[in-house]
Amino acid sequence: MTTVSASGRQPPHHPSLVVNVDVASGRLTVTGRLDGRSARLLHDAVSALLQTDHPAWTVDVTGLTVADHTGLRAVIGIYLRAVRHDRRITLQGASPALERALARMRLDRHLLPGHCGSARTGPAGP
Repeated sequence: MTTVSASGRQPPHHPSLVVNVDVASGRLTVTGRLDGRSARLLHDAVSALLQTDHPAWTVDVTGLTVADHTGLRAVIGIYLRAVRHDRRITLQGASPALERALARMRLDRHLLPGHCGSARTGPAGP
C-alpha cells in the first residue's frame, strides 16, 4: 500500500489530504480536506488504479471533507475516468453532505452502495 499526501510524497503530521492506494485490492482510502489544492492527488491515485486489472474500485471516504466545488468536481472526475475505462467505482462512508451533492448530480445511484443502480458505470437507462 502506498501513502501520499497533498503536501508531498511522505505524509507530514497534518496533511490537507492523505490517500492510501492499495493496488492489490483496488481500494483507495481518502482522508482529510479535498479542495482545489489537493484534488490532483486524488487524480493521481486513480491513475495508479488504472494500471491494474481491477474492474471495480472501492473508495473509502469516511474521513473525507469535500471542501469546495473543485473537490466535488474531483470526485465526479474519478467517476468519469472509471466509466471511460470500463471500471466501476463505489464510495464507502460518504458524509450526508457528499451524499446530497451526489444526489443533486444524480450520481448517488452510480457511486453510493445501497442506492438504485449503485456502482454501475454507465448512465441510467430510460
